Amino acid sequence: MKPQYNNMLGAFLIIIATLSLTIKDSADKYLIQHGYHPVQMVFFRFAIPFVFMLIFMPKQTRTAILVTNGKLLIRSAMFLTCAVVSVISLKYIPLEIYIVIVQMSSVAYMLGGAIFFKETLTLPKIIATILGFIGVVVVINPTNVDGLHWVYLLPLLIAATTSGYNLITKTIDSKISLISVLINSFFVLGSVATILLIVQPDIWKTPTLTALPYFLTIPVVTIVSQLCLIKAMNVAEASHVAPFFYFQILFSCVFGYWLFNEIPTTYTIIGALFIVISGLIITYTNYKPSWGKAKKQSVKKLNSAPE
Repeated sequence: MKPQYNNMLGAFLIIIATLSLTIKDSADKYLIQHGYHPVQMVFFRFAIPFVFMLIFMPKQTRTAILVTNGKLLIRSAMFLTCAVVSVISLKYIPLEIYIVIVQMSSVAYMLGGAIFFKETLTLPKIIATILGFIGVVVVINPTNVDGLHWVYLLPLLIAATTSGYNLITKTIDSKISLISVLINSFFVLGSVATILLIVQPDIWKTPTLTALPYFLTIPVVTIVSQLCLIKAMNVAEASHVAPFFYFQILFSCVFGYWLFNEIPTTYTIIGALFIVISGLIITYTNYKPSWGKAKKQSVKKLNSAPE
């Protein structure tokens, strides 16, 4: 039976998720610039949502803890790398440039699928990879006075690790629900951050009244974004909602200007266009084959129908 999709609802949920993620990144940027440690932010991002899940979803939480296995631990390790590196990146890189480069994760995911899952690397996908690479080079702009700085490579590492844990998610037993995977990540990463804070108490810096709202924002928007993403993938076709992820670039420009007085450069805008076009090509080519196959089957049935 063909599933019933609500693509409009899915698109709306993706926009809410990308807005939430941009707010989280903005909070991270503010806090790291004011001397707070990345581990402290990881604690608020994962440990507090886990406690929330434990209180309001005790049965699902127990189930999620019990399904912990090697793959989920590796996935969590990549997630942790992504979380820590993202905070470090935001200390030095303008918010919109960070978001633009991280959008390369769709290209990295495609390349990972070709390398590890023997997925077909078609000409359009190769073109998309080249366009994405050009976009990153334009955004980084190594020809400026300061030249290429190593911190601009950190968002590329985030794109790679993001693709890594998404690819691992593909190999997880289908009996484990997405919500269990989500809660398991909160459990593992929250536990790691808590242990680090206990072992190294000097990491902790008591939030000021000014910083406290930013800290409290992190767990709230983390839960909202993850639940919206899971729900969107359940109610809508991926090919329809994928382009809406690029709203995060728009949101990052707004928040970057509003909170940090960052104005996108011409290089950032041109590079972003290259990367968006690259992602849209990948989205189209990923779902064109299934559409074409369905169309051929319909034609075949029509031709074989009795006159």
